[in-house]
Amino acid sequence: MNKAKNKTALLAIILTCCLAAGAYSQAAKENLRPAAVGKKGMVATAHPLASLAGQKILAEGGNAIDAIVAAAASLNAVEPFMSGTGGVGYMLFYSAKEKRTRSLVFGGWAPQNFDPEKVKDITRFDDGAGHGGRMEGIGPRTVAVPGNLAGWDRALKDYGTMPLSKVFESAIQYLEEGVPVTEYDQSMWAGIVQRVAPHPEAAAIFLKKDKSPYKIGDVFSNKPLAQTMRRIAAEGADVFYKGDIAREIAAAFKKDGGFVSLEDLASVPGKVQWTEPLSMQYHGYTVYNNPPPGMGLQQLETLKIMEGFDVKKMGHNSVEYLAHLFEAINLSRIDSDKYIGDPAFVEVPVKQLLSEEYIAKQREKVAQKVKERLANRKKQTFVFPLAPEAGDDGRYRYATTSLSAVDQWGNVVVITQTLGGGFGSGYVAGKTGVAFNNALEWMTVNPKAANGFQPGKGVSWCIGGMMQFHKDGKPHLVVGSPGSFGILQSVPQVAMNVIDFGMNIQDAISAPRFRWKDEMGSVPAKELFIETRIPKETLQKLREMGYSLDTSLGDWTMTVGGAQGIVIDYGSGWIMGGADPRRNGYAIGW
Repeated sequence: MNKAKNKTALLAIILTCCLAAGAYSQAAKENLRPAAVGKKGMVATAHPLASLAGQKILAEGGNAIDAIVAAAASLNAVEPFMSGTGGVGYMLFYSAKEKRTRSLVFGGWAPQNFDPEKVKDITRFDDGAGHGGRMEGIGPRTVAVPGNLAGWDRALKDYGTMPLSKVFESAIQYLEEGVPVTEYDQSMWAGIVQRVAPHPEAAAIFLKKDKSPYKIGDVFSNKPLAQTMRRIAAEGADVFYKGDIAREIAAAFKKDGGFVSLEDLASVPGKVQWTEPLSMQYHGYTVYNNPPPGMGLQQLETLKIMEGFDVKKMGHNSVEYLAHLFEAINLSRIDSDKYIGDPAFVEVPVKQLLSEEYIAKQREKVAQKVKERLANRKKQTFVFPLAPEAGDDGRYRYATTSLSAVDQWGNVVVITQTLGGGFGSGYVAGKTGVAFNNALEWMTVNPKAANGFQPGKGVSWCIGGMMQFHKDGKPHLVVGSPGSFGILQSVPQVAMNVIDFGMNIQDAISAPRFRWKDEMGSVPAKELFIETRIPKETLQKLREMGYSLDTSLGDWTMTVGGAQGIVIDYGSGWIMGGADPRRNGYAIGW
């Protein structure tokens, strides 16, 4: 069989897996998936075609940076509601050659001429895809200056081995030829169609000719974006930030009442620079995370608090374990809400929040709170709602994506990128085909707040939360997740499943999870989502302790994240990858 036939056969297998994942993953009662394995490389993303795009690059001699950019760009086509060229993101990268971990922030900035008075009358609605029930704004006035393309380009220039023209090949192919819509995609489209309907350029691309949303079995393409990506591949990222495409984007925003200008776009490549990550020790591992304005600090604080408890003795997802973790996350979230912002504008007390003295006080608060709840337990009978029917949109929330890659030379990288809400702002600028984010919705109108609006200020992002666990100077575990502010809760749960409870990465991802309903304006949170694969007896006892648990989303829900992760075993040489069955996730090893 020749190479062309091999490629066609492999693509057919991947498409079959893609359709099956959407139809059956949420119906599974327990994890039925094995972890992916390989020795020369691993790519784990929220869609098999994106993982295939990255793995193809590895097989052709590219490194982890080449592969992750190929996968990230492909998500324009296979997850158009989650992320893309008009979005924002963060990267955490370990360079095997330099033997160091670096952070790359391309998380979006408030436009220089942003006027908060002009967003008071923007279109708002509750679609369940953005802030978990909060009325969320859409349209061109909610768009932060996008950084994804600049992030991909900076990483390639500094650490990649292939040009944009090569790593964009799969993305352009998917955009031009189309990709199949899964049951999961169908649910996302149905839930967030209102975001694109008011905007003609977006509706022409993201809705069918009869203005209906895409459904399972349809094939989605975005030929205008394919043309834009072809130009970027041929001419470089500057055509998007400083050239003809930038001028078209700026003109469209001006015409439609948005704030993004040509000057804003031109400033982005200079803003996207490598920086030092945060780090701390956890059970013999050095844990790395992104610095502010990313909110990864919350994840580190949570882990550091939990390090002082014997979680193995408590038992995985036991009443005692969950209660302690609930309280640790809740306290850490209060800190991130209060303190974390763009360090160019606000002082973030990183050292204080991770100091042994402060963590000890937080740990004591957690222990005391759990003790009080146990002492005040009230025997009650609770009615557990039935799991949602198949296709119920309540399970499908939060429009972000995370992806990871490892290559044969030991380079390790994780990205979390987003459009904000589903299809972002719902706005496409001109004829570019680019869906733009609504990241300004993640800031507050109070300019004195840590994450308050100021011109040019970076958005403080939950998407900055991702982790690498190193031992003996080498990365052993990398994990990231989408899920709005649930990102900051899901990633520690998965990491502890691996580090503390010895699960393989796929089991760690598939295990039942929870998250506080701690969206903006809801801190401290009063209620939690929790998956009902956790035994009813445990849920009953937690409720008796006074925890308000929302079990309405059933056994599996992406409301608790859609994690991807990779583990490296240096003894055997094997790499193990895992991807979340709550979405279309797949890991592919080589």
